[in-house]
Amino acid sequence: MYPVLFSWGPIHIYSYGLMVALALLAGLFWVGNLAQKRKIATFDQITNFAFFVIIGGLIMAKVVNILYEWRTYLHNPAAIFSGYTGSFFGAVIGGVLVGVAYTKKAKIPTWRLADVIALYIPLGHILGRLGCLLSGCCYGIESSLPWALPCAAGDSALRHPTQIYEMVANSLIFLILFVFDRRIQQGKNRYFNGFLFGLYVSLYCFARTVVEAYRDSQILAFGWLRTTQVFALGVGLVVLLFLLFRIKKQARNECSASSPLDR
Repeated sequence: MYPVLFSWGPIHIYSYGLMVALALLAGLFWVGNLAQKRKIATFDQITNFAFFVIIGGLIMAKVVNILYEWRTYLHNPAAIFSGYTGSFFGAVIGGVLVGVAYTKKAKIPTWRLADVIALYIPLGHILGRLGCLLSGCCYGIESSLPWALPCAAGDSALRHPTQIYEMVANSLIFLILFVFDRRIQQGKNRYFNGFLFGLYVSLYCFARTVVEAYRDSQILAFGWLRTTQVFALGVGLVVLLFLLFRIKKQARNECSASSPLDR
């Protein structure tokens, strides 16, 4: 059970649920207004898009969580329905699949919208990890470092505050994306649609690979590497290589277009 942040009569407000709700609500207004300003989609379209993406993300988050925590659910199948636990990567995968399907149907430029969403995801993730910190989940291994905190629910042991590590990492990722976006909007750089989204995925995967080394209760996959680390590192490298390939290809095409046809 997640900690109750405050109560109002019979109504209980849980810390994690509140942070996630705030992240989703802020994301709707951020993405909706910016997408409308850049003439990508109307606010109503973004509202419908958000509804389907959230549903798809929640379902896939649960599915992925069941896959890598299958031993837990094997011994206690009823735990699947007892409260909400999920995988962030699963939520992203489900959200992307449903989001692409919706934009194609609604005739919204998919990757232009993805770039706008990528700008907000790190900020929303910061709120989500704040919820994790308040709830005492997603905590780190025990540590004697000066900044170690008792950040696990029902446990007073000092641990790596991996929730804060991810908050810091997402703050840095947001700053990098913001700088690239400003330069693109000012015409100082020209990248393909979807570049910011790909850059976000790559940067977050590399950051998550590092943070996972200090997370507790993770399944080892290959030697000292955890399951999530292997997945994150693999995805991060593939996306980074794809971005470099596209940038090189675009530069080559622009060079060819600006060269004389006859010498």
